[in-house]
Amino acid sequence: MSLWNRVRRFLFGFRPSAGRAALRKAGIPPGLYHYFRDAGGQVSRFHLRVDPDGWGLLVAGATAAVWLRPSGVIYAKALLENQPPENIFQLQKAVFGPVPTQRLEADLAEVRQLLDRLQRPGTDYPMLNLMDPAWCKEVKHLDRPLSADVPAGEPDRLERILRRLWELGIPHVTLVAGRSTEPAWLVRAVELAEDLGLIAGLRGLGSLLNQGTCLQDLAQAGLDHLNLLYLADDPAVHDRWTCAGDHEQVLQALEAAQKLEICPVAETPLIEATWQRIDQTLASLVSRGVGNIGVYAIAAGPGIASGGALPGEQLVQAAQWLEESASQAQIRFLWYPPVQYHLGQSLATLLLRGPRCSGDTAIRVELDGSVLVARGPAQSAGNLLTDSWQKILRSPVMRRYQSRLRSDTQCADCPGLVICAADCPRNPEGWAQ
Repeated sequence: MSLWNRVRRFLFGFRPSAGRAALRKAGIPPGLYHYFRDAGGQVSRFHLRVDPDGWGLLVAGATAAVWLRPSGVIYAKALLENQPPENIFQLQKAVFGPVPTQRLEADLAEVRQLLDRLQRPGTDYPMLNLMDPAWCKEVKHLDRPLSADVPAGEPDRLERILRRLWELGIPHVTLVAGRSTEPAWLVRAVELAEDLGLIAGLRGLGSLLNQGTCLQDLAQAGLDHLNLLYLADDPAVHDRWTCAGDHEQVLQALEAAQKLEICPVAETPLIEATWQRIDQTLASLVSRGVGNIGVYAIAAGPGIASGGALPGEQLVQAAQWLEESASQAQIRFLWYPPVQYHLGQSLATLLLRGPRCSGDTAIRVELDGSVLVARGPAQSAGNLLTDSWQKILRSPVMRRYQSRLRSDTQCADCPGLVICAADCPRNPEGWAQ
């Protein structure tokens, strides 16, 4: 039996009321805990989010995550705080009663092994989708996201949002840079995020970010990952939809990020001009040391002239080709929800705007605090700055979204596709509209 199956068996099956009582006995209040762990000279960042029901979500460098039941929370928190085994065993017995020493030692060894394995990816970009088929059907669903995508505005406006994300236990933020974004805003925003303990990423165009000392300043501020729009390995295809010379700027920025120890991430939209050459694009990225890619389709609904976007019925074929190509290239990929093509908006506008947010474990938070879910119409589920998370969670927008995610969208037409795990890619109701 694999480690992951053993861990899942170890984590599940705890009543919420018992979980809350167990963590009260252990003296562990709900909240977000931030740690650095040194394993053989490799230092990695861990976030442990303890939910009010007693469950915990352990996130390693934002690249992998696993649910913990209350006993696992106690083990993981104590190990991350370098507590000696005898203290951990004493606490477990105080909470759960007499437990055989052999069982305690075995469980402690398993959680220590779990930490080692989670740490192995290091500081890679977050590539985990909790709706992935690799996760058990019985897994506890997220009631709060793992990350938020936020437009990179003035630091004074961003600071309130960043602090609120930390308060809610959302450990990761991706700042979205636009043409009017000031480089100084980006640097200050990253500093604010890092001071709080948040993982900080940045999304934008290579030609906007690869200027002067911007990347060096961001690295010094603590930027964790850099996401750059990369349409294709062919400069003519890429520059046609961005701007002249942007392809070369992206390549320079990706190379600079690696030298500055910022994790580089390519973000590639699937459109008619890019999807059939995705194997070449992935091979080019891997040859340049880029091991992570975020992918989303620009999709056109039935009866709509696509203007270069992919017709909905073609998404499955494109997704299958992407997943096969990624496996061959040995590159890690994360699906973002498809973006709906709208008449009256150019394809270039949609490409430059990018995805609404970074997958189904993320939300979009506008500068006024409005919360948008990853799929469906761009309707607010509430305000992060003024509403409680429970109120946002109870909103009709959030309820409809979570209901779609929890429904079974797998079918016999395209078995095993990762993109189908959260929602059917052919259904416009599951696109970001």
